[in-house]
Amino acid sequence: MLQTIKQSLRKIMPSITEEEMISFISRLESRTIAKHEFFVREGQVANEMAVVFKGAFRMYFTYREREQTGHFMFEGQWLGDYESFLSRKPAANNVEALEDSEVFCLSYDNMQALYKRGAQYERFGRLIAEYVYLVAMNSYKSLLLKTAEERYIELLETQPHILERLPQHYIASYLGIQAPSLSRIRNKLAQKH
Repeated sequence: MLQTIKQSLRKIMPSITEEEMISFISRLESRTIAKHEFFVREGQVANEMAVVFKGAFRMYFTYREREQTGHFMFEGQWLGDYESFLSRKPAANNVEALEDSEVFCLSYDNMQALYKRGAQYERFGRLIAEYVYLVAMNSYKSLLLKTAEERYIELLETQPHILERLPQHYIASYLGIQAPSLSRIRNKLAQKH
């Protein structure tokens, strides 16, 4: 359990000391989230962020009665609506568990308490913000600049386990297409190989 959290922290802040890591981990609270339960709901303030210990999540929003998945989160990745977490305003996104999951949560109040302990924790907060921003921008640019087929190939190359773990309709939502279009892309690629 601790190894997953430590790897996640080191990915964001490689220079974190063991003492800082222990202090940070002591602020985390374990929570189980059942499949299809929400970690964050659109319209509610996100009071915590979390690192996934076990499970899968998707962040999505609804536009014109259609869901658009922004990205998926798996073991060792951070999740939540960071904009709402920072601004203390209602979330624009939903974060839903796609499997029975376990997460370790960092509340807004605990993050603020860590910031008061020193510049290294403020730096960590900044690095988390940068990480979340880059994930969001990559997803946004990919949706705007790449075809569904290109995004699907990229997904296969970067996260091939997704196809085994998630239903096609969630993957189609991530690609910005309907499930029948995803089936056509999969068939086309299968014929090429």
